[in-house]
Amino acid sequence: MTLDLWITPEETPALAAQATALIDARLSRFAEAERAAFWSSIRKAYNTPYNDPSPREVETPRKPQPPVQIEVPDLSLPVAALAAIALPTAGLGDIHAA
Repeated sequence: MTLDLWITPEETPALAAQATALIDARLSRFAEAERAAFWSSIRKAYNTPYNDPSPREVETPRKPQPPVQIEVPDLSLPVAALAAIALPTAGLGDIHAA
């Protein structure tokens, strides 16, 4: 036995009313606002077009910028000069080499 189920256009309103009544019976445990939100979401889902939205334009990737060249000054300073720069002098008084 093959299974062929067809709904004729004449049967549609009665079957839709029956399905709606069954769903409403299940939704009766919810508040009126929740039932209204459910039916609103169903209407939105069925009113959404089936076609995919038109593709968005894809932004072409930019070429990476070349690295910035930084000139580094010559750091071949004598150790005493480096120490003088690094050590704070405020509050130390007179410092003399031994």
